[in-house]
Amino acid sequence: MHSMDELLEGDLRHAARVAAEMAPDVVAALDRLMPMLGDYPNPAVLRRFHSNIESAARALAALPSQDSASEHSPAVVYSLLRPAFVQLPWIAPSADGIGVITVLVDRVRGLVGGVPHQCVRARSDIDEHYLSWFSKAMGDIEFERKSATPLRRAMDTLDLNSGAMAELTGVTRQAVDRWLANGPPPERMPKIGTIVRIADLLRYRLREGMPPIVARRTAPAYGDRTMLELIAADEHDWLLGDIEEMFDYATVA
Repeated sequence: MHSMDELLEGDLRHAARVAAEMAPDVVAALDRLMPMLGDYPNPAVLRRFHSNIESAARALAALPSQDSASEHSPAVVYSLLRPAFVQLPWIAPSADGIGVITVLVDRVRGLVGGVPHQCVRARSDIDEHYLSWFSKAMGDIEFERKSATPLRRAMDTLDLNSGAMAELTGVTRQAVDRWLANGPPPERMPKIGTIVRIADLLRYRLREGMPPIVARRTAPAYGDRTMLELIAADEHDWLLGDIEEMFDYATVA
């Protein structure tokens, strides 16, 4: 059985090999996923990437230690590792599973043993727009963990309670509560799906905390109405098209 002491002893390359032996399936999965992370991958790829990193981080954080000086709380180490997830592809020494695991181990060594980080140099070919998009996408995966359904995610993004969502969809607050528990009925899905898409676009494209403000701000282009008023008036499909065009940088360019 491997221990935290093995990660702290010797050089980083040895520690990374130990970690790879612990989780060969994760390394193999990351080998397949890393080439797919370029060029704005689909959400399924990002979720698999995040899931594998999460599995590796949990396993590393939970390693026992025989050295009392290296005693640590697995929950604390894991929590401190999470913010580093988004950095891994950009400073990995190689664009494969072992490269990503190496960075993760490097961070663990620093947190538990105070070992200076070695994986600190960013790749020279990083596109700042893609990095920003990737960071938000990874943040959205974290957000989905807290907001298990798309409807709940949209409500959280736009700061809507059940009563406010009921006004947008023309139903009772009790009906929205049932949707949150059991899922919306098929006949409500087209509008709810559009609301979710609008909320996701605003979440991805605006600064944190701005979607609720923007959704409640009147605009001349909307006849001095707000986005929420357009949704309540069943003009959600037109609104979605306008927002998509607004954020279509290729068209603007």
